[in-house]
Amino acid sequence: MKVPTFQKFGLTKAQLRTAETRDKKISDILTHHLTVGIGLAFGLVLYIFYFINVQPESFMQIVVQIFLFGSIGIICVGIPAMLFKLAEMLYFKQKEKTAEHQSITSYKEERENYDFWKLRKDYGFWNMLDGLSFEKELMNIYLHLGYEDKPELDDAELENERVLFFEEKQFYFTFHTKITEFKDSSEIDKLLERAESKNCDILNIYSQKGFHKSVNEYCKDKPVNLFDINGIIKVVRTIKI
Repeated sequence: MKVPTFQKFGLTKAQLRTAETRDKKISDILTHHLTVGIGLAFGLVLYIFYFINVQPESFMQIVVQIFLFGSIGIICVGIPAMLFKLAEMLYFKQKEKTAEHQSITSYKEERENYDFWKLRKDYGFWNMLDGLSFEKELMNIYLHLGYEDKPELDDAELENERVLFFEEKQFYFTFHTKITEFKDSSEIDKLLERAESKNCDILNIYSQKGFHKSVNEYCKDKPVNLFDINGIIKVVRTIKI
C-alpha cells in the first residue's frame, strides 16, 4: 500500500493550496458580495427616483412606505441572489469537467482511502476500541475483503457471534472483548459446537487482549483461527488499494 502523491496525478502543491481558496472566493462573490451590492444599489436607485418625492402626511403613510420599501428591498436582494446562486451552480458544474478538478478529486479520494487503512494498521487503534466498535471494524474489514454476512444464521442471544461466507466456505466469527486475555479452553469446544450447528467450516476467534498460551496449544489441530491485534493487522495488510 503506497502513499498516494500529488505528483502521480500531475498536480503541484500550489494547485492543491489554491484550488479550495479560489473556489470559496468565487462562491462568496457570486452568492454574497455581488448579491448584496446589486440589491442595495438597485434599492437606492428606486428610492432616489420615487420615494424621495413622497412626503408622508400620516402615520399610516409611513407604515405603508416602510412596508413597500422593505418589500422592494427584499425583491432587490432576492432576485440577484437566485440568479447568482444559479451562476454558482453552473460554475461548479463546469469546473467538475476540468482535468485539474478530476485529478484533485482522485488524489483526495485515494489519500483518504490510504489514511483510512493506515490508521487500521496501528496497534493503538485496535487496543482503544470498545467492544461494539471492535466488532464493527472487524466486520468492515472482512466485508471489504469480499466476505458475505449471513445475518439470517445469527443467534439473537449471542450478540458477539456472526456467520460469514467466503469462497465456498462458511466461517463462524466470535469476538472476545473482555479486559482479559482469552484463556478458557473449554469455551473453544462450545464455540465449535455452535459453529457446527450452523454448518460452518472454520471458527475465527478475535480477542483484543490476546490468547493464553494454553489456548494456542489447544487449538493447534482444530479448525480454529485465533486473531489477536497483531493478527488483525496482518489481515488489514492484505487489503490492496
